[in-house]
Amino acid sequence: MKILLKIGKEVFKHKIQATLSIVFMLLYSLFTVIPAHYTKHVMDYLINSLKLDKTIELERFLLVGAAIVIILSLKGVSFFLQNFLMGSLAQKTIRELRDKLYRRTVRMPIAFFNKQSSGEMMSRFTVDFVTLNEAIVIGLVGPLRDMPTIVFLFVIMFDKSWQLCLMSLVLLPIASKLIAFSGKQSNEATSKRLNQFGELSTLLSETITGIRVVKAFIMEKYESDRFKNENQRLYKHFLTSIFIASYSYPLLEIVGGVFFVFILTFGGYLITNGVITVGDFFSFTVSFMMLNVPIKQMNGISIKIQEGIAAGTRIFSVLESDWKIEEVENPITLGPIKEEIRIDIKEFSYEEATVLEDIHLTLKAGTITALVGSSGSGKTTLANLIPRFYDIPPEKGSIKIDGVDLREASLFSLRSQIATVTQEIVLFDDTIRNNISYGDLNCSEDSLIEAARAGYAHDFIMQLPNKYDQQIGEKGVMLSGGQRQRIAISRALIKNAPILILDEATSALDTESEQEVQAAIENLMMNRTTLVIAHRLSTIQHADIIHVMKNGRIIESGNHEELLERDSEYKRLYELQFKNSH
Repeated sequence: MKILLKIGKEVFKHKIQATLSIVFMLLYSLFTVIPAHYTKHVMDYLINSLKLDKTIELERFLLVGAAIVIILSLKGVSFFLQNFLMGSLAQKTIRELRDKLYRRTVRMPIAFFNKQSSGEMMSRFTVDFVTLNEAIVIGLVGPLRDMPTIVFLFVIMFDKSWQLCLMSLVLLPIASKLIAFSGKQSNEATSKRLNQFGELSTLLSETITGIRVVKAFIMEKYESDRFKNENQRLYKHFLTSIFIASYSYPLLEIVGGVFFVFILTFGGYLITNGVITVGDFFSFTVSFMMLNVPIKQMNGISIKIQEGIAAGTRIFSVLESDWKIEEVENPITLGPIKEEIRIDIKEFSYEEATVLEDIHLTLKAGTITALVGSSGSGKTTLANLIPRFYDIPPEKGSIKIDGVDLREASLFSLRSQIATVTQEIVLFDDTIRNNISYGDLNCSEDSLIEAARAGYAHDFIMQLPNKYDQQIGEKGVMLSGGQRQRIAISRALIKNAPILILDEATSALDTESEQEVQAAIENLMMNRTTLVIAHRLSTIQHADIIHVMKNGRIIESGNHEELLERDSEYKRLYELQFKNSH
């Protein structure tokens, strides 16, 4: 019920359109049942005329026919208007909810995406919204159209014979029980189906993204079999939903048929005893037969509503998620760094695993600080805490820029100060121009080219067929690793942020590309406060201070020469790399 109220609240934000839709639905219901009411007068007129041997006036039938044409025309107009208004209202609601979900998703902290697969999120934006749209259109239109029809038909039935009407009322609780039972089953089946769709989407996304690995390891058959198995599971969940929809419909029909036999028998008794006329019985019977349609439709509506609840639950679970980086009520707007970044961490954990412990660092403004150490030592985690991709609990430590605790600062002013270049470059399926200007959407053409020159990207860009307007494909697949890295550096340059984080920015490049990228990075680091995470120690010899990390702790600090003079972990790592390079 909570989910239904939330969906209803979203729909009825558009009060005028929703009200008009309801009005035309009521009119549609009214024009649907009117013929059943007037059937009595036609039948009674015919039977009385035949009894009294009167001439049947054809003009009356022409008038009835004309009235039916008018009623059906009005019914058609009402149907068109309610269907169009409600359909467009549903689409408007879906559009707004999808926008909300996207805005919420992109504002989620990194920890949320560590828990959610990309396929699972994509299925929410696609399959879940299609399911929810159907539920809104059918689930809202149905009750608002069919419930009044049922009420109007019962009014007519009561008017024609209250005795037969009371007998018919026994049908409603039985039908309601059947509808509720099939609806509950449908909700469970839909939840499983939507979750399975997320699993299938994840598998598909992973396969497409990692297609080079699949082919390199000749795993096409393995991946095809995996997909086939997941697809089979999805097929079974769909079959369950189809089974529920298929058995509930004829079951209601059989129940209605049994009741109709009782009504025919009891109706015949009432006619023979003069309690009701043949016209009354005929009008009642037509109404009862017409009642069969909306009741059966209510069963389908119930199933669609339950499917919508399942989809809505998944959507609202993200919209109302507790996952967020909190901002204080009146956050401080950080100015450009002038003095230092101060990091004091007693302990930082991902869930139960402690990743950082007893970290005390100072990054002086304008200096280069390097973090080195083996994989899993906590370097990247430490770097991710500066832009608040993750939050440190207050009792576990703090990070301050010029004395301001980052938890007291606005996220916008904090992240505006930071540019990041990582080993795993993320570029968008767009032009080179738009990828570079992602760092500053309002940059001029001259600034764009200047950034590309400083990032050592301009020369190779000018050799491309469309130069800066060259499309680079998903994740920049049409560029080499070194070219992608230089585009990313140019993007960081155009942002012109005073704090720079470089996370293994050259570790995956060949020697020639590394030299070009290293030159671009040196341009990028000028006059900035830089934190460098390095695998190749040769790239950080010029750092003002180097911190060596192991098992989430800093075990030694100093510049390159100082660390080499000691019998240190740094010296061991350096000599190991030096030997390997020979």
